[in-house]
Amino acid sequence: MKKGVCGLLVLLAMTAAAFVSSSILGWGCPLQHFTGIPCPGCGLSRAAVALLRLDFGLAFRYHPMIYVLPPVVLLVLFRQKPLLGSNRRERIFLWGVMALWAGIWIVRLLLRDPLICGTAI
Repeated sequence: MKKGVCGLLVLLAMTAAAFVSSSILGWGCPLQHFTGIPCPGCGLSRAAVALLRLDFGLAFRYHPMIYVLPPVVLLVLFRQKPLLGSNRRERIFLWGVMALWAGIWIVRLLLRDPLICGTAI
């Protein structure tokens, strides 16, 4: 439980940093601001806001991983025993989630998705 609370505090700090970079500094994504390459998480904040407005289609368009990452993060932070019954299966599952996330990012970069490459809806 302590690990989960610490993990949530780290996520909250990252969210606060993203808020500061976008609203106060006007950067949006710091990685994209400094390198010109959008990060794999570009669009997740907008997707979360769209989910809060119950606009599920727009949330998926902003970032498809919005439906995968929150449950996985909560399971990893607050699990009592290995996910899926064994540590090996858990590692395979988590590597699969990371591969899916990387794959989506690469496809979006190759397609020059306007949501992550500079122009928003």
